[in-house]
Amino acid sequence: MDRKWPVKYDDMFPYADNNSSFWTGYFTSRANDKEYIRRGSHHTHASLKLYALEIIDDLSDQTRINDALDKKDKMLDIMGIL
Repeated sequence: MDRKWPVKYDDMFPYADNNSSFWTGYFTSRANDKEYIRRGSHHTHASLKLYALEIIDDLSDQTRINDALDKKDKMLDIMGIL
């Protein structure tokens, strides 16, 4: 069975939640990605504070500090890709 599905290339905007309030631009494309990035940014910000506390907690254990910094760098790399 060979079916052809229509492809939509343009944005669906402007959105309106009442007669005089229009949402233009922000929610027009990749809305799900923007939500994931926003949530990831919040988690990243909170995690950076936790990494700092982990390092401050035991400044004498260099292995633990390096491990925390490696995990922080990996998280920032992932957010950078998004």
